[in-house]
Amino acid sequence: MGAGLVPAESLEDDAEVKLLEQRKLEALRRRLKAASGPPKKEKTDRELVEEMLYDRGDEVLEAAYGFYPAQTESLVRELAGMIKAGRLAERVSGGELYSIFRQLGLRFRLKTTIKVQDRGKLVDLSEKLSRERGGE
Repeated sequence: MGAGLVPAESLEDDAEVKLLEQRKLEALRRRLKAASGPPKKEKTDRELVEEMLYDRGDEVLEAAYGFYPAQTESLVRELAGMIKAGRLAERVSGGELYSIFRQLGLRFRLKTTIKVQDRGKLVDLSEKLSRERGGE
């Protein structure tokens, strides 16, 4: 053998190793792409605000959209901007949201009921009173 010559067997091994490495790399790329899944859809302003609401906040927002859709959308856009900027980090209750609408001059009624316990069940107060009057 001359100096600098590489045996043919060694060249074949190198080619096989490179082929195996390429296959593994390709499989790894496929797994990584599958694990990342579909690209996440950015949430709408309304979804972002709804996530921050609690204590009947969703009901207040729905009622506001029913009475003042354009103004409510504008307020939701503003609140979403505050959330994205980090200026609004705390959750907003239904009462606080309703107060914001009232301060803006947007007044509307919410459906309210008073429930009482009667015979182990929660019933409307009006229903309980009518039953009591009927029983007398």
